[in-house]
Amino acid sequence: MTGFYLRWAGVIVIVGILALLTSQHYEKHLSSVSPDMVVTGNDSKTTLRVQGMVKSGSLTGNPEDGHAAFELLGASNSLKVQYEGPPPENLRELKTLILIGQWDAENKLFQARETALVTNYGYVASAYIVALLALIAFVFSMSRNVTFLYQEIKESKIYEPELGP
Repeated sequence: MTGFYLRWAGVIVIVGILALLTSQHYEKHLSSVSPDMVVTGNDSKTTLRVQGMVKSGSLTGNPEDGHAAFELLGASNSLKVQYEGPPPENLRELKTLILIGQWDAENKLFQARETALVTNYGYVASAYIVALLALIAFVFSMSRNVTFLYQEIKESKIYEPELGP
């Protein structure tokens, strides 16, 4: 029975390590900040992913050519953005975007070079985690039942020799 629990402890450790690596990847490559967080103070050397909504009436320039200026709204602050990059398909007023670029603290301007998809990673991750936990609980239960049944069969007398004259 000890091997059974050691095996499942190993599975739990592996799942924990995978969860840790996934969360680190998300924080490093996929998480975004709000315009409020950028305005209140960020290093101008780092690349940021900023999520906000394009303010109505602020879009100027020609987005089809990849050159535009606009304001990105946050909860309480707006962020002036200068976009220079490939022509974005989803750059329009009142549209929520994720912009990738650098913050110029001297000019109070976010210099964006590309856009990214707005996805709901929290929902997707929680759905996978719930399904994975249910699957692990089911397999653990079945494995335990099979081990118990094996022990019962092993301990019972299945074959008894015939008593002869």
